[in-house]
Amino acid sequence: MKAFRCFVVGTDTGVGKTVVTGALARLLQERGLAVGVMKPVETGCEVRDGWLVPEDASWLAGLVYPEPDVLLDRVCPVRYGLPAAPAVAASHEGHVLDWQAIHAAADTLSRDVQILLLEGAGGALVPLDDHHTILDAAARLGASVLVVGRAGLGGINHAALTIRAVQDAGLSCLGFVLSDPLGEADRPALAENAAWIARLTGALHLGTVPPVHDRSPAALVSTCRDALEPALQVLVSRVAPGERERRARRLEEADKRLLWHPFTQMADFVREDQILVEHATGAELVDTLGRVYLDANSSLWVNLHGHRHPRLMAALREQLGRLDHSTMLGLGNVPSVELAERLVAIAPPGLTRVFYSDNGSTAVEAALKMAYQHWHQVGKPERRKFAALEGAYHGDTLGAVSVGGISMFHGVYAPMLFEVVRVPFPDGEGWEAELERCFAEHGPELAAFVTEPLIQGASGMRLLPPGHLRRVRELCDRYDVLLVVDEVATGFGRTGRMFACEHEGVSPDLMAVAKGLTGGTLPLAATLATERVYAGFLGEYARLRTFFHGHSYTGNPLACAAAIASLDLFREEDTLARIADLAAGLEVALVHAARSPHVGATRQLGAIAALDLVRPGGEPYRWEEKVGIRVCQAARDHGVLVRPIGNTLVVMPPYAVTPPQLERLFQGLERAIERVCGEV
Repeated sequence: MKAFRCFVVGTDTGVGKTVVTGALARLLQERGLAVGVMKPVETGCEVRDGWLVPEDASWLAGLVYPEPDVLLDRVCPVRYGLPAAPAVAASHEGHVLDWQAIHAAADTLSRDVQILLLEGAGGALVPLDDHHTILDAAARLGASVLVVGRAGLGGINHAALTIRAVQDAGLSCLGFVLSDPLGEADRPALAENAAWIARLTGALHLGTVPPVHDRSPAALVSTCRDALEPALQVLVSRVAPGERERRARRLEEADKRLLWHPFTQMADFVREDQILVEHATGAELVDTLGRVYLDANSSLWVNLHGHRHPRLMAALREQLGRLDHSTMLGLGNVPSVELAERLVAIAPPGLTRVFYSDNGSTAVEAALKMAYQHWHQVGKPERRKFAALEGAYHGDTLGAVSVGGISMFHGVYAPMLFEVVRVPFPDGEGWEAELERCFAEHGPELAAFVTEPLIQGASGMRLLPPGHLRRVRELCDRYDVLLVVDEVATGFGRTGRMFACEHEGVSPDLMAVAKGLTGGTLPLAATLATERVYAGFLGEYARLRTFFHGHSYTGNPLACAAAIASLDLFREEDTLARIADLAAGLEVALVHAARSPHVGATRQLGAIAALDLVRPGGEPYRWEEKVGIRVCQAARDHGVLVRPIGNTLVVMPPYAVTPPQLERLFQGLERAIERVCGEV
């Protein structure tokens, strides 16, 4: 039985959410429903016989469970003595919030009930730890939210702001209940207050609870039955048999009927059970059935600080209150300028101009056109060719496909592409000679050399030899060729430095960034150029030296605001140090994973890890056997979402992943590998 979860949050402390939670639980039981209650965190607990006793959680457990003392550790798994916000109490008492205990308790209490009511601690945005609030707990636990507000002066403002916070967090708000625990509310004003809250937020008014002077079960039910009838009707409708499953099935059927997914064989896709992600927090994604998964690939390498990081969400809300979008064609906007200042400050030396676009492909496309047009406009039109490595991947627009080198993806488009000087992948001795031969033969006609720094991503996370990028830079300088570096996947800390170029002290002429630029919130890319490249486009209007290239949403203020906040987090949370810790954890996990007879080569660069699936003895699986895909599908059963490149598993979790989560991630992968590869 999959329980519907309702998280009861308050606008403040003392507004009556415990009474509302308890009354709803008893009234739902009256209607024959199996109900569970939980207060994940309680502060201000009394010490009795050496134990912290949670008063509110104990009362709730006594209302619902026949043997409340037996279940109390699950009803309230996290307790603090200090009467303060949980994050403050935890810091004071030297504790770290135990999310694993909270999830385990919620899962246990959900097993045999139709609805699990969870009560918060204080207001909706009360911090639980350094990164999460009460609303984040609701999201992590896959719960809808019921807001309890004060029925009195200040009630409109507090309730409306709380409901909007729930809505901004992307959570389902069932509605709001007003409570008058002290009987101080002005009776004639109550209906008008509720109407104004509903008008301001669009939320449903689900009842107003009068003062509860007697909290015995019979008196509680008698006092609250009529007042909470609207809330009961909403909750009963949500726990109708199979309702969640029917909704999930309907959405899945619509997905298969209407959508065309990227890099997905749809003939297979429509025959398989699918996951529809509904919300996320930190390193975890939650689907429409409430199942929780670790995001092992950072949602295709874009998410840095964890999903819905409060700092990024706040930046988006703040910017949305000022400006959503305005074109950059002949105009500017404040966030795009401020972000450009930040990017130039952290970029490799010499990159002084920022051109915005929407994604990695368009950032590379812009760089190619800049390089080509630059030479044309400075009187060297013979420099019209590009050089790139075999096995490269630079995106899916036609120019980016041309300099890419993965025929499986793009071979069918060959007649549409321009010719590229292809350099063998440097996987052995003699790679320097191959590079020098390329430049010696084609140097005078090359516009640019295009490369991924240090590691080729989509071709299987192949590591380039140390010194390769530096040698390319030296040859570009000798033959006056522009160097284009594709930092789309490697930028913003993935390799352990802000940009991979930094490892070899290289400054390119053009650099493409995207993916992690906004921390994984909104699409945004940038092409950074040197002053030399930029100067080639300056001149009188009639000379047509303008860069005739751009996009409708170029420099979108919302995306730029998120990117600025993401860069702030690198400083505020010492993200590069966190990446170093993550890299150390990945290194240990790879060593353990490599002991499997089904795992061949492993490799790692910073927060990027990969392992090859092989037969015992080292023979590779055939591509058409789909072993990588099958292992990833099996990993879902262990709560891990990962995507393969052929028969290579790539692990690139958000930097916010915790050591226990990383352990769960690799345990899930290892079990999936044993299950699938043991049968092949």
